[in-house]
Amino acid sequence: MQIRILRLDGSVVLEAELYREWAPLNYEIISAILPAKARAYPLDSYAIYFTLGVRVLLEKPYEQAGPGDVIVIPYTNSIAVVLEPVEKIRFKSTLIGKATSNLELLRELKKGEPMIVDRKSWR
Repeated sequence: MQIRILRLDGSVVLEAELYREWAPLNYEIISAILPAKARAYPLDSYAIYFTLGVRVLLEKPYEQAGPGDVIVIPYTNSIAVVLEPVEKIRFKSTLIGKATSNLELLRELKKGEPMIVDRKSWR
């Protein structure tokens, strides 16, 4: 499933592909709530996470991550995008996808900025 993360004005900040086979339970949970309101927050210096307002699960623990990895973090009930390589993610997480667009716009987000997580439309 292809998703987009947008600002409230409709501008796309990120596009990503989520894979059912990597995290089937979380894939179903996220798929069922889209479009979802979220807020952006930095996770240390290596990622940006987006609160989802729904409980996500730890499926296959994932500790090392690279730029563009999309993970779910049960502790914060969020989906996150990794910006920098990290040897050990601070919170238990599960890999669910990969970013398919440039990560630079994520660095401009303000703490707590409201966002929309939605399926990518084919218009």
